[in-house]
Amino acid sequence: ELQPFGSAFLFTSKHHTMNWGSAGGKDVHCHTLKSPCLEVDVISLGAALTAVRVLVDGSWIDVLMAYDTLEKYPAKGEPERNGKPNFSTVVGRCANRVADGRFELDGKSFELNKNIGQLHLHGGVDGFYSQVWDVVNVAENAVTLRLSEPDGAMGYPGKVDVDVTYEILENELHFKYRGVTDQPTLLSMTNHGYWNLKGHAAGNVLDHTLMVRASHTTAVDDKQVMTGELLPVESTGLDFRTPHLLQAVFDKVGPVDTNYCLDKHASSEVLAARLEAPNGIAMEVWTDQPGLQVFTGGNIDPGNSQFWHGKGTQWQKFGAICLEPQLWPDGIHHQSFPSPVLRPGEVYRHHSWHKFVVGSQ
Repeated sequence: ELQPFGSAFLFTSKHHTMNWGSAGGKDVHCHTLKSPCLEVDVISLGAALTAVRVLVDGSWIDVLMAYDTLEKYPAKGEPERNGKPNFSTVVGRCANRVADGRFELDGKSFELNKNIGQLHLHGGVDGFYSQVWDVVNVAENAVTLRLSEPDGAMGYPGKVDVDVTYEILENELHFKYRGVTDQPTLLSMTNHGYWNLKGHAAGNVLDHTLMVRASHTTAVDDKQVMTGELLPVESTGLDFRTPHLLQAVFDKVGPVDTNYCLDKHASSEVLAARLEAPNGIAMEVWTDQPGLQVFTGGNIDPGNSQFWHGKGTQWQKFGAICLEPQLWPDGIHHQSFPSPVLRPGEVYRHHSWHKFVVGSQ
């Protein structure tokens, strides 16, 4: 089982904690983390971020698309909760797609839940997003949430114990993930945040510029399954090595939903991407992971209020962008990819952070 982090946070007074109701028979709490220039709301269902407020010229701008009521969030075993799955939540057991919803490990075959055609996506229909996590440590600027998932969940072998710590350090929001297992399994976690640096209600993000430090992407077939080939971005519309306006990229190649292979050494922590809005707010994404999934919100449908209405807003098409640090997708089927296999005695770790820069900071 996971041991607590070396410097355990102290439980503080509850003035930053609010009961949001219940799901799956467990209470769901919202915790607000604070620094002088950044505030983050986290709920225990799906370890979801529900707001990220950046201080700009004396006013707070909420740059995250999420729901403000618990009833909108899907929960395991409660089909009447019919909002968007994986909506600014932790994603797992295995982020992104697993081809054919099956894999072999140590000579054994495993059939996973298929939740997008013949593919397994983001841990399945009852993935980490749909489960209530336990809050194990909380402080004014940090919270740690933990989840145990049994052997066989969504078809995966082994019981896993995972945790995520969200921590604010001045203008940085840190994501620290860990996991252990009692049988060989797959584990790759990320956060599926939907970002609009003008504010979640301020239209689309096609006026943002994006830089991604990656010379290659992972090729996919017409079903979005990894082929195993790495494609150079040179001379293509997907080259973000210098900042590009998202509108210009969309005009050239359409919506983007692509894994970028970051230019980095194995476990080094690097600047992976920089997103900047016309209002002068920028968000840097730093990570120790080898990949970054870039998704420009082409699925946001203003006509579907079940998914795309929250915080009093009907969100627009391309109303947010997702920048998800993770292992390259479907690594279990491609030996040349970083492996998502976790074995007993090993500890899965992932550290990413978003740095919010305002104007000339």
